[in-house]
Amino acid sequence: MTDPLAGELACLSAAALWAVSVTLFRGPIAEHGARTVNLAKCVLAALLQLVTVAALGLLRPLADATSGDLALVAVSGVVGLTLGDTALFGAVARIGVHRTLLLQTLAPVFAAAIAAAWQGELPTPRQAAGAAVILLGVALVVAPRRDGAAHSGVVAALKPLAGPVTAGWASAGVLLGVGAAFGQGSGIVLAKAGMESVPVLAASFLRLAAAALGLVAIGVASGRLGRAARLARSPAALKRVVPATFLGTYLALFLMMAGVALAPAAVAAVLLSMSPVFSLVIEAVQDRRAVTPRAVAGTLLAMVGVAILTSA
Repeated sequence: MTDPLAGELACLSAAALWAVSVTLFRGPIAEHGARTVNLAKCVLAALLQLVTVAALGLLRPLADATSGDLALVAVSGVVGLTLGDTALFGAVARIGVHRTLLLQTLAPVFAAAIAAAWQGELPTPRQAAGAAVILLGVALVVAPRRDGAAHSGVVAALKPLAGPVTAGWASAGVLLGVGAAFGQGSGIVLAKAGMESVPVLAASFLRLAAAALGLVAIGVASGRLGRAARLARSPAALKRVVPATFLGTYLALFLMMAGVALAPAAVAAVLLSMSPVFSLVIEAVQDRRAVTPRAVAGTLLAMVGVAILTSA
């Protein structure tokens, strides 16, 4: 008998693991670049998933799935992981882990809008109110302070890694974070639609495989696959990339897919958006600074907005 809270626990665990793994990815991203780290992450996680799928005998169900469902899951991987995670890593390098993950609370807004457009339905007043609250919470955290010190904590943290950080650099990070949220939101909608005949773990593998192929194609076209080889030869980078990939991509992606499949869609969306709550504490401890009331208020507002947006 399935635990009635299994889906909810899977979503919450995935959110916590994402916060930890993105923090671990921060150093390699600064050194090797967002696309290179994303490629390494997707390839490694896809290989781990392939071994798992084969060991559990899930290759046959994957082969038996309908072509339409397979295509939807694969496209969700390209949109959510190839494009979305590359944008997410780029945002981490510019505005830090917490602000980047907070921007991911916009994913349910995009998911609701895409699903509504797909089904031909206009957003309800509750959905519009939830989206407005999310935007308010996000703006409270990422907008410049009245004293003009925009993103001061992020600027101070990134100066040793990337040199001077300008307001334009931070603004680009916000745009990348929004793009990552769009990728995640649309990826969830596509994955959910394609999981009618594709088992959860097999769907996770297919998403990762499609994402890795997409990144390899981009690397070949841009002539930058050599960066991935340099990362593979860096023990310092591998010490962070390998554990972060296992926790945040291999394990967390499986938990996310299980949560999406087992939990009500609204509940899953809320719990999967809890990563900023975990990252708020992690980043404060890592950077040895106090959590500001503004950061707490904005994060909680965004969580409330997600709950309103996705509630029945």
